[in-house]
Amino acid sequence: MGPNLKIILFYALAAGLLAALTSPIPGTSLLLTGLEILMVVHLAKRNKFDLSLKTLGFSATAIWGVSSILKDVGLELLRFAPILGWAAGVIVAILFVFFLGMLANLYFSK
Repeated sequence: MGPNLKIILFYALAAGLLAALTSPIPGTSLLLTGLEILMVVHLAKRNKFDLSLKTLGFSATAIWGVSSILKDVGLELLRFAPILGWAAGVIVAILFVFFLGMLANLYFSK
């Protein structure tokens, strides 16, 4: 397992833990967005990629938008089945951060 994959898995598991602990609290998707941005910056530095403030701002906006949509899907599931909705929020957080990390790492490594 490469060092960047370990970083991605760390952030994905941290996102799952964060989602599990804060799922019922409104507005906590901003915490996940912050974690995702931190991961993107960390991966950029590991790959010696010069990440400009403009690129970071665009990335943060895109990450926040997609995270909010996925969080809303989790909340919709919560209405129908409380335990399933909570689990869906955790799973969505883990998968989103993992795939975001894999894509960012692929982009920065080129």
